[in-house]
Amino acid sequence: MTARTTDADSRARTAKDAVTREAKGSVHEAIGTLIGDDAARARGTAERQAGAADAASTGDTPPPR
Repeated sequence: MTARTTDADSRARTAKDAVTREAKGSVHEAIGTLIGDDAARARGTAERQAGAADAASTGDTPPPR
């Protein structure tokens, strides 16, 4: 059997996932800018903004690495 996760574990994981999503979007945005691909840059921007919105909605910050 697996242990049941606590609500705090779930919130920390959600906040960490949101920050990760924001970082990945930022990287995609930068790559799109560097290679001159407007579509890739736009997808990265959208992903970064979605990650930022997710992070803001959790109200928590992820645990330090």
